[in-house]
Amino acid sequence: MAAFCGILTGTVHGVWGVTAARRGGEGMFGELVVGYLFLGGVGAGALAMSSLFDLAWVRTPFGASARASVDEALPAERTISFGLLAGLAALVLGALFLLFDLGRIDRVEALFLRPSATYLTVGSYALAALALLGAFLAAVRFAYLPSIARSVVRAVEALTVLAGIVVMLYTGLLLQDAAGVAFWHSPLVPVLFALSSLSCGAAVLLITAFFAEPDERVDRMARMLARIDAAVIVLEVAAAALFAGLALASAHPAESASAMRLACGDLAAWWWGGFVLCGLVIPLAVEAALFLRRRDAQVVRAALAVAAALVLVGGFSMRSAVVETGMHRDLALEEPNAQAFRLD
Repeated sequence: MAAFCGILTGTVHGVWGVTAARRGGEGMFGELVVGYLFLGGVGAGALAMSSLFDLAWVRTPFGASARASVDEALPAERTISFGLLAGLAALVLGALFLLFDLGRIDRVEALFLRPSATYLTVGSYALAALALLGAFLAAVRFAYLPSIARSVVRAVEALTVLAGIVVMLYTGLLLQDAAGVAFWHSPLVPVLFALSSLSCGAAVLLITAFFAEPDERVDRMARMLARIDAAVIVLEVAAAALFAGLALASAHPAESASAMRLACGDLAAWWWGGFVLCGLVIPLAVEAALFLRRRDAQVVRAALAVAAALVLVGGFSMRSAVVETGMHRDLALEEPNAQAFRLD
């Protein structure tokens, strides 16, 4: 494998006659943006998944039938409540990372007071809307508000699902729209980020289900989540393979060089170990094993919680690798051999 990587790397650089030189020590995006892309995706995925499950399956009562407190709610309802709370916390923390990265309050004001037709503006509005919707849904679950009808909550949950999808796509579109980085200009970047966010959102709910009281309904919900996550992971595998394969085969020297860093370069551990192994292979194997053989409910919960934690590791690793890989070394043409042009 090492020999193959060496030959392939040499071919890429030899054909295009390039040499690599580090950019003055700083990349386009820093750790705060990577943290935002991860937490924003996790938060959007968890809020969307929790709202969708409550709409379609759990159907928490509100209005005159509202629980006096979350402690009185059924285990499945509490799982949704804490899933929403975890998603909101991740989203808000991610937004704070983005604000700290912008560094100046006037830049934040400009996004909302002087909007322009950019992905950043649309994403910022979607992020703010999702945070407000998530805060409302958390409030009606953790505070006794019988005046809020179930129909109102259902409408807000539907809007949360839509806003969550926009934010999940936006985290990838933000990279795709970045100028000067060929590796990010693939339409598969937002697809990969959205699928990863969905998987991470399911993982958050699986972890909250692990801490719920033993309950048949929670167990059924966990198995349903595992099936959904397995389907999403299969799509994620296809998107990741196509994304990396097309980049490796690209005629653009910077794009292929970036892909080489993922395949067998300095970021291979993040991609193969963190993302592929932890985020895709092990969770999918665990979920498939649980489908094929009936096991004790507590064992299933524990196994799914471990798989869910690894999904989160994989989501962070993928974003770290893709962002860092896109900030590739500048490629410059080699100096021509002076001897070749010397006149005798």
